[in-house]
Amino acid sequence: MSASPRKGKFLIRAAAVAAAAGIGGAAFASPASADWWTTQYAALGDSYVSGVGAGDYEDTTCYRSANAYPVLAAEEIGADLAFDACSGARVENVIADQLGSLSWRTDEVTIGVGGNDAGFSTVLGACAGTDTALCQGAIANAQSVITGSLPAELDDLYTQVEDLAPFADVTVVGNPRLFSGTTCSGSLAITPEEQALLNETADLLAETTAGVADDHGFEFADVRDVFAGHEVCTADPWILGYTGTIESFHANAAGQAAYAEVVTPYLEDC
Repeated sequence: MSASPRKGKFLIRAAAVAAAAGIGGAAFASPASADWWTTQYAALGDSYVSGVGAGDYEDTTCYRSANAYPVLAAEEIGADLAFDACSGARVENVIADQLGSLSWRTDEVTIGVGGNDAGFSTVLGACAGTDTALCQGAIANAQSVITGSLPAELDDLYTQVEDLAPFADVTVVGNPRLFSGTTCSGSLAITPEEQALLNETADLLAETTAGVADDHGFEFADVRDVFAGHEVCTADPWILGYTGTIESFHANAAGQAAYAEVVTPYLEDC
């Protein structure tokens, strides 16, 4: 990451604060103004952001977890966190329900969304049986959404984030591949061949999302390499297999901690 864009935004933000307050730079050293310098961080997105699978939930609607990576990252950098991510969110839900905390005071934004738009849960359900054709058809439909309608939807979301939080540094966060190519009870009946197709679809989602992020000058935090060797059915999985609950095929607490290790440096001063 280059330090210059962040420094430029910091200086512009400082000038805006000074103008709004009608005071000189020396006054920012006073205790009354200390809150101005607390990093304001907004975490937007779906269940992989809210922390489904990691336990310690504050609610049973959005399933925001105390172990989710935005919470861990905010604690690490000493930020005030607006934790608006919600399980099940699509791009349209983020736009409708999660942008209210953004303002010119927002310093950092992370966004993780797109899997629900591609219907990943439906795809996993189609692949969990023994009908390979059904699985392949569901994967093809998901890939069509990812390359077809999703880029424009992400572009709209990212534009609105830019407009609402003009001084923020924005990081788009990707998702891991779910499968290791092996089978166990947690992988249901998803074959190694189907797992490979699902992982290819995860790669397509990551590459598509990263491309739209780059168009906006946003960073992309890619977690795929970090999760390699910790997929479903590995000896030390950071992704839950099938559990019979909403937590199925989501990152566990260790996985969310791994997410935090990747994401936190993007939120820190360069």
